[in-house]
Amino acid sequence: MKYNNIREEELKNKVAQDYFGIYDCTRIIGNVDFCVCMYQNQKELFEQESLLWAEAKTGSSDIYKSIVQLILTIGKARTFDNNLPPAMLGAFDGEKIAFIPYSDIRDFFYINDFNWKVTPSDYSSKEFNLIHEKVKTVIDNKALLFNFLNDDQELKKFIKNNFIVGKLGFTKIKIDKNNFMVIYNK
Repeated sequence: MKYNNIREEELKNKVAQDYFGIYDCTRIIGNVDFCVCMYQNQKELFEQESLLWAEAKTGSSDIYKSIVQLILTIGKARTFDNNLPPAMLGAFDGEKIAFIPYSDIRDFFYINDFNWKVTPSDYSSKEFNLIHEKVKTVIDNKALLFNFLNDDQELKKFIKNNFIVGKLGFTKIKIDKNNFMVIYNK
């Protein structure tokens, strides 16, 4: 394990420094643990574009459950209504990191009869299990799980190739009455 026996805040700082050093990882969006953005030289008219929102866990954890917890946290707070969603969502712990394109799970946020009031850490809820199946399928099929020790170079290459402002291919935002103004301004 690369990051062993450290607190969550220290883990976030080390991952930011080791893998996202050219990006701004200081922004806090709602209850999202970790956010990666491009640096802004000056105050701009529009919001700073996020590239990644992630859940952080200390030690070794079930990375799929961590991403599902993040999705439930975002959905419960409707974070995507006030902030443009990033191209990727992710989760990491002391040994690994996983990514999922936001566009692959976006439709969950628009299911009418979905119960967003469930506790994000309730692993036994039907909502949790529904999202868990989708997350596991996407990550396994697209090989978006990296081990910090074994896949270091592949991870750095993945970040370099995919964490680009305005990169099309991952970012497909569904426009609705709640996010129309945010997207229009962007």
